[in-house]
Amino acid sequence: MSFANLKAARQAKQSYVTPSTLESSRESSAVSPEPVTQPAERTVTETIYKSIPEYLEIRTSSTSGRGLWTTKACNPGQVIFAVKPHAAALSNERLDLHCSQCFGEGNNTSLKRCTKCQVIYYCDSTCQNVDWPLHKNECAALQRITTSGETSIPSDAIRCLGRIMWKRQKQGPTSAWTREIDLLQSHNKDIEPSAYELHTHLAVSLVRYLGLSSPSEIASFGMASGADLANFVSRFVTNTFTITDPSLTPLGASVSPPVALINHSCDPNAVVVFPRSRPNAQEPLMQVVALRDIAPDEEILTAYIDTTLPKAMRQASLRETYLFSCTCTLCASAPDVVDPRESVSCPKSPIHPPTSIILTMMFQKTLSRAAPPAVPHYKKTDEVLDALRIGQQALDKATLLQFSDPAKARQLTSKLIPILTSAGLTPPSHPLLALTRLHTALLIADLPQPQSQSPITPTEAQASLDEAVVAATKAVAGLDALGRLLAVDEPAPRAPGSAAEDALRYPPSGAKRLRLALETLVHARAELSVGFGAANEGGVVGRGLREDIVRLERELGMWKKGVGEALRDAREAKVGRSS
Repeated sequence: MSFANLKAARQAKQSYVTPSTLESSRESSAVSPEPVTQPAERTVTETIYKSIPEYLEIRTSSTSGRGLWTTKACNPGQVIFAVKPHAAALSNERLDLHCSQCFGEGNNTSLKRCTKCQVIYYCDSTCQNVDWPLHKNECAALQRITTSGETSIPSDAIRCLGRIMWKRQKQGPTSAWTREIDLLQSHNKDIEPSAYELHTHLAVSLVRYLGLSSPSEIASFGMASGADLANFVSRFVTNTFTITDPSLTPLGASVSPPVALINHSCDPNAVVVFPRSRPNAQEPLMQVVALRDIAPDEEILTAYIDTTLPKAMRQASLRETYLFSCTCTLCASAPDVVDPRESVSCPKSPIHPPTSIILTMMFQKTLSRAAPPAVPHYKKTDEVLDALRIGQQALDKATLLQFSDPAKARQLTSKLIPILTSAGLTPPSHPLLALTRLHTALLIADLPQPQSQSPITPTEAQASLDEAVVAATKAVAGLDALGRLLAVDEPAPRAPGSAAEDALRYPPSGAKRLRLALETLVHARAELSVGFGAANEGGVVGRGLREDIVRLERELGMWKKGVGEALRDAREAKVGRSS
């Protein structure tokens, strides 16, 4: 199991505490709107953290501890800074699908397997040579595990911890690299009892993986005692980032002290991504990208958790994993402010104006009315709370089944989405949004491939395609996926109807569908340029959309030309008949 997915296991067993999302730092709680800051730690920045650019300063806030502040303005889509992780490891299920050095995608025939451990794969000899200083220790450890009769490969967490330890041993305790690792925030003294199992498991498994037979041997890694090892494990758990591919699919675990300096906000102004914009040997490269305008002397903030969750769930996740309560502007908003993440439509005005009622406690029978105060008492409390409970259970189960039994997962999402909708939940509310996004992904994965010998008819294929388009539209996310779905050749295009009928049809057909696809892809590329960096052209996905946009423009041009020629031929034929 990937370290990035351990949180799901912890929720099932009520025992583990681990990060599960992209930006997992690190220093302390989220900032308040106007934190008091102390002077920048210039000496620290100059002696270690050399990958941080000069216009970023490490400052200490009275509310959130250390963080990063910018001294110059940053624009949306600007790469604030980029670094390679100090250490990274692929999850077990990705070992034969990606290069363990650059994390580039391949398969077990295009990638080259290490002939000694036969576990790790590389793109080519270049990636293998770059990784060898660390892999030579890892290789011996993996061979030792194989010869001992163990059948399971250590998780990405253990292998990432091992890589850090071996590099500590090589760099020495006084090196800048090791000092950056040691300056990571540790919450070892504050962890809850429910977290002991994870920390103990990681520490014991790491000792076995390193092949240590006595406590004294840990001294060779710059640690004096078991307490030092416990603090090291705590720093890892609190400061782990999930490496993702350009489509944000989790690939493995990584640690980056410079990026870990960034504090949390549920309303972030920046994001950490892996856009894959450099040659493979320089990957995986972490980039911190501005999501909006950031003014001079403003703190850089990212989100450690899924910000589509309601406030209560966000706060619970942050307290459980990072041991703080968030005080960001979103969490500190007034109680009567409608949060779309936890809202249902007002029965008195379900369409316009969009008055909503806030579910202030997700799974407790407590509702409060939103402005305006004239909204009557909500009478569907029990129905909504039952729908929320069942919807959350279905989401958890469908998420676990999405790869092992996608048909069952799709059955669950198909059944629950109408129930939550009829209960009055708005499209961006939880868990309706999460179920809709998962349902869309399952529909797309189930679409018949163009070259496959599909037993379904063109009409059935058209219905599946249109269903996926509608679901992607409702998911209010993934514009690139929606645009590409609209651009797929229609297996059975609808015959034109009246102007009124065609205006009401969604998705449209023919040229109107292609124009909508083009508009959607152009919009998606603009958003990707912000999310993955304008200099990266939106990363791999954004650069791919450029080709799709050019193809659609060409196809629409040919369509227009064909229609023009048909109209011209019709006019000429009419003139010929009249003469």
